[in-house]
Amino acid sequence: MPERPTDWMGVLERLLTGDRLAFVEMNRLITGCLTQLRAYDFRDEWDDLRQEVLMVIVASAQAGRLRDPKALTGYVRIITRNKFIDRLKRHLRHHEKDALPWDDETARALGAHDDGDARVDDLRRAVVALPDQERRVLEGVYQQGKTYEEVSRDTGLPLGTMKRRLRSALTTLRRRVAGEVE
Repeated sequence: MPERPTDWMGVLERLLTGDRLAFVEMNRLITGCLTQLRAYDFRDEWDDLRQEVLMVIVASAQAGRLRDPKALTGYVRIITRNKFIDRLKRHLRHHEKDALPWDDETARALGAHDDGDARVDDLRRAVVALPDQERRVLEGVYQQGKTYEEVSRDTGLPLGTMKRRLRSALTTLRRRVAGEVE
């Protein structure tokens, strides 16, 4: 015998009255949306995501914005997706600022001020030989300590282009310092 479709508007109404079973059922709907998004890497954050989504749904219902029972599941799906994307963006921003795309030895060499060290001199010559845009991006991030967003804004380059130029500059420096490129 086929299963009857769930009356999500009825579940929401019961949730607003404090029914704990309705809370569990609404969490099941939100978890289903997260599963459809394949948000498995953020499984440890699902409780927080479900809570955020539930708060938005309850606030919208209390404000009278959720009246069409047919639109409720779509609304829940969209809110879940938006909250997941917001969390994903925060996660990516956090990691982007934590990790520098070159090794510690190169960073120390670029920051060193010992003019007698041949490796430092080689590195400085390699930096000067870079194309202007690549050199400006490299200096902004590593010598001035600016964030990617600040360097992007200062150079007028889109963030993706700025990162590509930085990656190209670092690759060129590694090759020149290793003697692969003249």
